[in-house]
Amino acid sequence: MEKPALTGLAKKVGMAVGVVSLVAVAAAAWTPGTQAFSKLHGVEQKEERVKIVPSYAACSGPKENCLATGCCKTSGHTCFLKTQSMGMCNETCTPGTQGFTLCDIASVASVPVQRELPNSLYCFAVYTKDTGSPKKSTELELLQAQRKYGASLFGCEAWDVFSDIAVNVGSDYTTVQVTDNLNEFHVVKRKSSGTWVNWGMFYQVWLSVRGLGKWQDKGWTVKVDADAVFIPGRLRDWLSTKKDTPHGVYFENCKNVQYGFFGNLEVMSNTATSVLTSYLEDCHAVFAPCAFDGCDWKYGPWGEDVFVQRCMDHHYVDKVEAFDLTTDGACAADRPADEKKNKDWRAPDCSKVTTVTAHPFKKPKDYFKCLGEKIGRASCRERV
Repeated sequence: MEKPALTGLAKKVGMAVGVVSLVAVAAAAWTPGTQAFSKLHGVEQKEERVKIVPSYAACSGPKENCLATGCCKTSGHTCFLKTQSMGMCNETCTPGTQGFTLCDIASVASVPVQRELPNSLYCFAVYTKDTGSPKKSTELELLQAQRKYGASLFGCEAWDVFSDIAVNVGSDYTTVQVTDNLNEFHVVKRKSSGTWVNWGMFYQVWLSVRGLGKWQDKGWTVKVDADAVFIPGRLRDWLSTKKDTPHGVYFENCKNVQYGFFGNLEVMSNTATSVLTSYLEDCHAVFAPCAFDGCDWKYGPWGEDVFVQRCMDHHYVDKVEAFDLTTDGACAADRPADEKKNKDWRAPDCSKVTTVTAHPFKKPKDYFKCLGEKIGRASCRERV
């Protein structure tokens, strides 16, 4: 189970203890009206903070009183006060409905800003030759076309393509091959698609990301799916107001689900990448026994995105809600009201998509039609 993050209440208690200790040591020097007090108060007022959501393990379920934790397991939900002693998780709150009388938010967790990051991207994608399914994969075709036109990850400051084979992606680049050292690539297939569960392969990919080290001097690390129509310039604009925290940040991009870090676009800060790659072996030891049968995840075996989110949560990386980052047909919350049950939905007109990605577009013709529509709408500054 992930290490529980501090709740808003616990943080307030910790701050209070620190203030009491300070007063005990130098009460006379830090009284209101003194110059020292004014300077300290000014620093406190100016401190910049990042709003976060504690990890899944630290929060409350939809039927629990969330007052003690102040946060909710379901992504995008908030702990609202029903009464002074009772809080319940919900996406929205209207006084007088569903038993809510107050609708005040129980707690808001935040952490201090550690630093501003360079607005530079290390991006990578993965091509899987042996998917386990007889259905044709278009990943390589998509990546080769993206490479030809400098689209998607190939517009980032640094990039890589990983694969279970070495294959050319354009004339001047061969994929970085990862090997099945732990015999985890071909263990379990998904009943719905017939493809291999992919977290084991991506574990090896992340080890290779660590070894290559191209992310180390970049502000942000981005894993993007081959069939996600991705505009790096738009992501740079989106990230221009984002800051890093002492533990690093990652952005949860799908609401109303158990784990909302969806794999079409995985964005994390430089510090978060450092934490994740430093603790890969530990996370494998802790989570590999769970990942093939799902453990507490009701949908069965984990995808690579669940494994990465669980690993970052386990090592205190800060989670930030970012439901304006992607438009993903795999995320029911992103679908129109009349398409909620259509798992094959994708944006019919990408000129209306304002998010960084639109997903999924598996056929190259459809992919580049969507990309053209997105770029046609975009400003010149976004066109990379």
